[in-house]
Order: sequence, then C-alpha cells, then structure tokens
Amino acid sequence: MTSRALTFLPFDAVWKMRIDHPYSLFVKSGGLIWSCGQCPLDGAGEVLHPGNLGLQAEAVIAFTGRFLNEIGCDRTVITRLTVYYVKTADGDAAMLRRLFRDHFGDDVLITPVAIPYFYYEGMLIEVDVFGSTQAKRHRAFVDEPTRLRLDVVDADGISWANLTAGQLPQAGELAGALQGLLQQAGLSRENLLAEQWFAGSEQASASIADVPGLRMLDPCGVLSIERDGADLLAEQTFSTSGVLHLSFADSRDGLPDGVEVRLSRSQRHFHVTACDNAGTRGVVEQTSLIMQAVEQTLARYGLGFHDVRKATTYYISGSSAEELHDNMAVRNAYYSKPGPASTGLPVKGFPDAKALISVKLMGCLG
Repeated sequence: MTSRALTFLPFDAVWKMRIDHPYSLFVKSGGLIWSCGQCPLDGAGEVLHPGNLGLQAEAVIAFTGRFLNEIGCDRTVITRLTVYYVKTADGDAAMLRRLFRDHFGDDVLITPVAIPYFYYEGMLIEVDVFGSTQAKRHRAFVDEPTRLRLDVVDADGISWANLTAGQLPQAGELAGALQGLLQQAGLSRENLLAEQWFAGSEQASASIADVPGLRMLDPCGVLSIERDGADLLAEQTFSTSGVLHLSFADSRDGLPDGVEVRLSRSQRHFHVTACDNAGTRGVVEQTSLIMQAVEQTLARYGLGFHDVRKATTYYISGSSAEELHDNMAVRNAYYSKPGPASTGLPVKGFPDAKALISVKLMGCLG
C-alpha cells in the first residue's frame, strides 16, 4: 500500500505467521523508515537454520536488502540496526557487529542486545531496521578517561545516537562523561524523543539510576541483558526541533493505579512509552490496561493508533509462541492492516520496575 508520503510493505505479503498480524514488514513515512523485527523465517513461518546464529544473521541480511528494494530503497538508507540475539558464546556481539558492518557499512549504528530466548524454537536472532532516504552523516565521540563512546547518525531532522560502555565507568563518572559527549555532539536531552538503556549487570543498572539527567527515563527504560563485550548500551533518538515531554500516571490523569504513560512530541513526530508498574497484575491484564491508557492519551492530542509507524514491546514471560500471542492478541486489536512496523520480544527483566511488559510507540504528526 503506497501513497506519495506513506508506504507500507504488508506483513502477510511475505510471511505467514502463526497468529494474524495487522502489521507491516516495513513502513516508509516521508523520508523515514522503520521495520518490524526481521526474522530468519521461511514463507510458511518456519525457522531457517535452527540453532545457527551466523546463518540466521545472513538470512536476515538478505531479507533486509530484499524488503528495502520492495519499498524503493537500498541498503544505504539504513541508519540504525538493533540486533536482538540469543548469546551462544562470548564474542557473539562482536561477530554480529562485523557481519552487519560488512554488509551495511561503518556509518550504520549497530546495537547487539542479548535476550534470553525467542518465541520460536531454534530462532536466535531478530533485527529492527531504522533509516532515512535523506543524506546522512555519521559522527563519533569518545570520552578518553572512561572510554565511553557516542556514535551519532544525523538525517532528516533526526539524530540517532548509540552510547557504548565496554567497561562500566567508576562510580559517579557516568553522568559527567555522558553530558560531555552530548555537548560535543551538540545534542540535548531537552530534544530527546526516545531512549532505551541495556544493562549487562546489576551494577550497570545501578549506575544509570545515579545519573541525574536521566530523570525523564520511564520505569522500563532499562532492560537487563546478557553481558557480551559491553557493560552498558543505550539507544537514543533526538529531534532537531524542540520536544515537549508529558507524563500521565494513575488516577490523577484518569489512568488505572500503577499505569504510567509518557508522551514526547516534536514538530513532526511523537513517541509514547507506557507500562503498568503496580506489580499486582499478570502480563495480559497489564497489556490491556496499557493499550487503553495509550489510546486515551493519544486521543487527548488528536492522535490515534493509525498515526503509529513503529511499535516495540518488551515483555517478561515464557519462551513459547503462545505466551507471545497472548499479549499480542490484545495489542493487535488496536490496529488495522496494513498497520505499523512492530516488534515484540521476551526479555530478561526490567531492573527498575515491577512491570511485566513495556509498550513503546513512534509515530508521525500530520
């Protein structure tokens, strides 16, 4: 489905999944591009090369190139790849970085995120693709005392930024190093649309909580992951225009107790993150309350789920497809085909929250 400004590559045009998917493999809105999680699956939804991380990564790379061609793009549009994988050995992250850089170039941000398992037996990798059809610029900054590294790709009014700490800075050093890197890059948290942190240890998670500038981080803004070459990773998305940050919580804003929704709006885009931090409900009930709260929040500003271009859901549950499908069925009811790009992943945990699921949505205004 294509219009001059909006292009969808429908999910069921390529893959047959085990539950109805009102989502798209790729969405191009204006010059920006989002994908659903690219999986090593055949046309019938069966896992390719079960248990082989390298071959599955090669399959995903081939699919990505093919699907980009379907929406009139090539591999040069990619700005960021979030590579979710099951760690099979130390060094998997480094291997995946090399493999994806060999195919997509050194100016693409690559975030390897080790999760505990996937929902289909033998599946070891799933990759989110972000991009822009506009000219892009890659920049890199390093804080020498801590070796904290910030990579930035700028294109079309958006700055995608990746923070990497190979080793955790000493207590109290993270805040200053992070602020210094953002200043060097000309970025400000006041212009932050979205962020997600990945902590490879309890100590890494605690260090994030000690950074005063991260007070805007949502309760599920940190994910626990397996350490594989880095103690700490972060993905941040900035707008070149001003960003309004709004927060809604509990009965004060007409939401159920424990439910929190945060909305960030720039001139062209919005980002929503929502969770149920009460700790008293199961994952399906949490999902239902979250989606109702998000719908209510979007409606306050004349928005709806039809404005969403990318949905990312992290949840704590078992490894079966059925457990994914249980919460997915609730989420699916809010979308109509062709729908946004969507990724749903089981994760190790949210160290700073009692929540079992986190829903994050990126959309376009107008």
